Amino acid sequence: MGKLMKAVQFMNAYDLKYNNIAIPTFQEDEVLIKVHQVGICATDLEIFEGNMVYFQTGQSTFPIIPGHEWSGEIVAIGEAVTDFSVGDRVVGETTLPCGKCARCLQGRYNLCPHRIECGVLAKNGACAEYITYPTHVLHRFSSHVSYEEASLIEPAAVAYRATGKLNIKPNDHVAVMGGGPIGLLAVQMAKVFGANKVTLIDMNETRLQVGKELGADYVINAARGDLLDQVKQVTNNQLFSAMVEATGNTIAIENSLDTLIPGGRLCLIGLCGGKKATINTDLVVANDLELHGSLGSPNVWNTVISLLEDGKINTRRLITHRFALGQFGEALHFMGEKDPSCIKIIVDVG
Repeated sequence: MGKLMKAVQFMNAYDLKYNNIAIPTFQEDEVLIKVHQVGICATDLEIFEGNMVYFQTGQSTFPIIPGHEWSGEIVAIGEAVTDFSVGDRVVGETTLPCGKCARCLQGRYNLCPHRIECGVLAKNGACAEYITYPTHVLHRFSSHVSYEEASLIEPAAVAYRATGKLNIKPNDHVAVMGGGPIGLLAVQMAKVFGANKVTLIDMNETRLQVGKELGADYVINAARGDLLDQVKQVTNNQLFSAMVEATGNTIAIENSLDTLIPGGRLCLIGLCGGKKATINTDLVVANDLELHGSLGSPNVWNTVISLLEDGKINTRRLITHRFALGQFGEALHFMGEKDPSCIKIIVDVG
């Protein structure tokens, strides 16, 4: 193994370098991982543009190697590592918590005020040939799951955690607002949790058709007429009993409450990027609605990996475009253009 590796670095806002840098050293409780595949997320674009701010922990800082959705293979282990071996196929949680604060001890380590975030906040990410990781946030996946499929375990875990907050019942008609990768994964998760019917709402016909392929019983194109009228049509005037809001669009959030039955449940997962949605709190009270937020993916990774291994969710269908590591800047530019055919971009590091 050489001493240098190829890596993508954000040196500053709009300043991307594809460099030869030193392979990182690992501690006794860490492993060295050969990265195979990395998914590009809207967060990566926000970091590149200098717009990524964490409310609790501050702003992402430069320089940083991006990449928090990844899969790879362990190639070396620290002296104290006993639960992983060279050759293990692994993915890693984005959040690396302190493990000692009150929130960590409660199991809510996604809210750890001292946490760092792989590829986002104070830890270099996976857009490099190698990455080091502590083993307490690593998870194995089996050899019959490809590295490409596994690179989307992170967004699948985010979708699973948010959908699980809705406490879905067999008679529920669940809506998913937004047909991006998280939304399309939430459609599948609603089915996993046993929803009777699932409706996907978006303005992109390509994404709506993929949603149908992945299990949506109905799709609504919000650009083709009044949203509430279309909702009444697919629900026989009953509206939705639960919804995952995965757009981060203020107008979509404001409209979501109107589509829920009394006693309905809403989980917000999309961030508005500093913009503020205005919701009718009287409607929340008068209809006894449940309103949830969901950040990250604590405590669900092993379950989600099992779902992927058992063929109960499909991540491969979300992948629409592939780039090499040296083309990362082109991939970001393509994402920023919002091509309607684009759902998920994967970077092949190998």
